[in-house]
Amino acid sequence: MNILIITSRLFCMKEEYITAIRAEASEHTVICVKDKEVTQAMIEDAEIIFGWPGLEALSRARKLKWLQLPSAGADAIESNEVFYNKDVRVTNSSGVYGLPIAEHVFSMILSYNHNLSQYACYQADKEWKRIYEARDFYGSTIGIIGLGDIGSEIAKRAKALGARVLAVKRTKVKLPDYVDELYTMEDLDIVLRQSDYVVVCLPNTTKTKGVISKEKLGIMKKDSFLVNIGRGTLIDQEALIQALRERRIGGAGLDVTEPEPLPKDSPLWEFPNVIITPHASGFSPTNGQRHFKIFYDNLHCYFQNKPLKNLVDLGEGY
Repeated sequence: MNILIITSRLFCMKEEYITAIRAEASEHTVICVKDKEVTQAMIEDAEIIFGWPGLEALSRARKLKWLQLPSAGADAIESNEVFYNKDVRVTNSSGVYGLPIAEHVFSMILSYNHNLSQYACYQADKEWKRIYEARDFYGSTIGIIGLGDIGSEIAKRAKALGARVLAVKRTKVKLPDYVDELYTMEDLDIVLRQSDYVVVCLPNTTKTKGVISKEKLGIMKKDSFLVNIGRGTLIDQEALIQALRERRIGGAGLDVTEPEPLPKDSPLWEFPNVIITPHASGFSPTNGQRHFKIFYDNLHCYFQNKPLKNLVDLGEGY
């Protein structure tokens, strides 16, 4: 069989990882190519693809049986109808991005709490000014909407920093020791009303679009800080802008927006209590190592006819 690895600027694989994959798949052909150099013939001949080949290319991938995505989300693939072979298994890279995104979330929260964005402006102007208003994270309540890999890493760090941790998950599971109270989406309002910080970590699906609506923003605390590292579609962006204008929430940290890039005329750029980053929270020099581990373990499972890890339910979208 042919195994095709399509790398990109956002998804790189060290030569030592490719060597290990070739050793594991010694009876097969492993092709590693940059996304700009991949050909349709390569895609059509591949039984396994690790990368983002594009929907049109996938529709002609006649031999494809397994697609491993480098992303944690699978929102680019809405159903198996995009595949030539409708029985293709799709796995994601959940487990790669939790660590860097959790750090990014707390960079936003602590920067907001201690006015670091404003101090950076003062530094640029060489002005020694103090801002006497600050916030404590210790002793606060954080609500984490989506307790997957990313949400769990955020929850662990929040608990270690002395916060009360509330979390929302699609289905009830055993309460982790780093979460104080666990709810389902039906009880989202309970979490929003209590939280000083709300972090949205949900995947982008038809069920999660606009989950933070005008109504939900209206029941949040007036000094709450909203962080979105999921997808821009999760928040009603116009309602968020209005809430910020009317000072009905304390501020926001947005790594994702709708659309992306965020247009230059968006009012979000102008709010001093909003921190914006360009969908960059998942960047980490160690992502490649975690990508390799997930694919290598799954490749072993594939050859042994064992269930694959991180299998995506295309009906649910993740």
